[in-house]
Amino acid sequence: MLVRRIELRNIRSYRSGSLASVELPEGVVLLEGDIGSGKSTLLLALEFALFGFSDTKGEHLLTEGREEGDVRVAFDVGRVTYTVERKLRRKGEDVVQSECLIWTDGVREKLSPSELKERVISILGFNEPTHPLAESLVYRYAVFTPQEQMKEILTQKADDRLYVIRRVLGVQSYQAAAENSSLLETRLGRMSYGLKKASADLEEGRREFKERSELQAELDSRVRRLQSGEEDAVTKVAGLDAESRVLVEKRQALGMAMGGVPTLRRSVLELERLLKDHRASVARLEERLKSEINPATSAFDPGQRPTSSLQELELGLRRERGELATLSARRGALEIQLERDGKLISNGVCPVCRQKLSEDFSADVEHMKEEAGVVDSDIKAASGRVASAEELVDNARRFFEDERDHERAVKRKTEAEADIATTRTRIRESEERLTTLKSELAALIPRESELVGLSQEIKALEDRLGAARKEKERISIELGEARTKRNETAERLARLSAELERKDREAKEALRLGGYETWLSDFFRPTVELVEKQTMARAMARFNEHFQRFFASLVDDPEVLVRVREDFSPVFEREGFSQDYEALSGGERTSMALAYRFALNSVVSEDLSVRPELIILDEPTDGFSKEELNKMRGLMEKLNAVQVIIVSHERELESMAEHLIRVEKVNGSSTLTAVGRPNKISR
Repeated sequence: MLVRRIELRNIRSYRSGSLASVELPEGVVLLEGDIGSGKSTLLLALEFALFGFSDTKGEHLLTEGREEGDVRVAFDVGRVTYTVERKLRRKGEDVVQSECLIWTDGVREKLSPSELKERVISILGFNEPTHPLAESLVYRYAVFTPQEQMKEILTQKADDRLYVIRRVLGVQSYQAAAENSSLLETRLGRMSYGLKKASADLEEGRREFKERSELQAELDSRVRRLQSGEEDAVTKVAGLDAESRVLVEKRQALGMAMGGVPTLRRSVLELERLLKDHRASVARLEERLKSEINPATSAFDPGQRPTSSLQELELGLRRERGELATLSARRGALEIQLERDGKLISNGVCPVCRQKLSEDFSADVEHMKEEAGVVDSDIKAASGRVASAEELVDNARRFFEDERDHERAVKRKTEAEADIATTRTRIRESEERLTTLKSELAALIPRESELVGLSQEIKALEDRLGAARKEKERISIELGEARTKRNETAERLARLSAELERKDREAKEALRLGGYETWLSDFFRPTVELVEKQTMARAMARFNEHFQRFFASLVDDPEVLVRVREDFSPVFEREGFSQDYEALSGGERTSMALAYRFALNSVVSEDLSVRPELIILDEPTDGFSKEELNKMRGLMEKLNAVQVIIVSHERELESMAEHLIRVEKVNGSSTLTAVGRPNKISR
């Protein structure tokens, strides 16, 4: 992997709110600046962009007081350019990743934080877990290790150091395979033991299965014999039962017939009484027709029907009465007026104006008298018309009442004639039924002796039928018992068969699992442990060679040697005697840490079969003298890396750098400035 560009906004000390960007060329790149200027922030941002949160929390990355921030990193793997971007946002008291993007040769894709980490680890070819919060040990120890953290690996416990080395070298999978193999062996052993124990009584079950199979065959034979006997008994009972039913039905029919004699006699008497009543009813109806109904139907004369309807006549009467009332009211009004005017004439003076009445007033009075005479004549004529109309209405009412009486009489006549016809039909039917009953009664009397003989024959047949039924019941009971026992035996045989089949499978499975257990314990696990041991031995030998070579490049003292033990614990020897790490000088400790780091990087690169491309050094010269600083150039050449990024506040390192990027703080915010090649920098 080669880092091409880092862009960040609102990350730690890069607080201006605008985008800070730096291009990282190949070769040795020095990020130089004072302590606290923001150099290490670039390395934290790079690791965050690639792998997300690990041991660095979001609130330590996002600039205090900012709500959002982001990091974008472009890098090459092989001939493909990738760009990853992770964005941060404040959510309550926490800082979370809000959006994760990756560009592959310019093609954009949005992923979740864990998906982006998994994709980056896959692109880089790191053989390690992809848990979102797990740090990448390969990157942390083979690409970028803070100097103090590399010194810690030199002093930490052997088991902890060996765990890291195994993870970085990818050897941890052998140990995991061996441990899983051991666990699987134990589990297979328990499973095999359990299966053997479960199938221990297999032979005993087979013997029981044979015995019960023989019993089943015997029971099948007995059931067949009893079924045949039961069928014969059923046939015999059915025949006797059918014969008995025929005789019983015959006796029942004869008994019912003989028992019906009293009923027949009662029916004959009842029919004779009923015939008498019907004949009397016909006589009464005929007499009523003759004396009452027929005269009523002949007395009505339809020729007297009025020319108008009763409603029309009553309407005319009301109209005449209305005219008469109008004339009478007019006559009353004239009388009142004549009486008032007569009084005025007798006084001769108007009571209102007190003037003398004129002759015209007297003429008007005479005219009203004449009019009153005319009205009297009209009233007399109207009274005559009212009387005539009343007579017509009375005559019409009498006619229509007579007509309704005639219609009722005709209806009664029709009903009476229908009743006479119906009653005569009943008389005829009753006479025929009476004749039939008398014939049946005469035929039943001689059959009493036949009924006695049938009863005796039925009694003998019922005795035989009872004996046959008892025999059938006995056979059925024995057959039921035999079937129950046979079914129980069959069920037990089925269970035994299933158990034997299961136990046979378990015995075979126990044998198979035992073979797997033996293969794992005798071949697989020893082979994995041997491969792991040989792999670690080869890695340790290569590591030791690189460790000594890199250390010698920094410490030019033939009396001082370094090496690693089998557990990769570093050993420092001076004049043949081992010295504790704490007793070393600051430069010697830093030299050991750098050599250990570069050795680890070289071994990992050899395992990945690639040339070391990127190495990041954070304050690598802590405690170095000027002489030791000058030796760093030779060490850089031996690394043979394509890109080396050095973060330091030591200006003396400019001499070994090919590119210089200055990191400064301006008004509290970090800034990045590409200065150029160090040999062209003017001081």
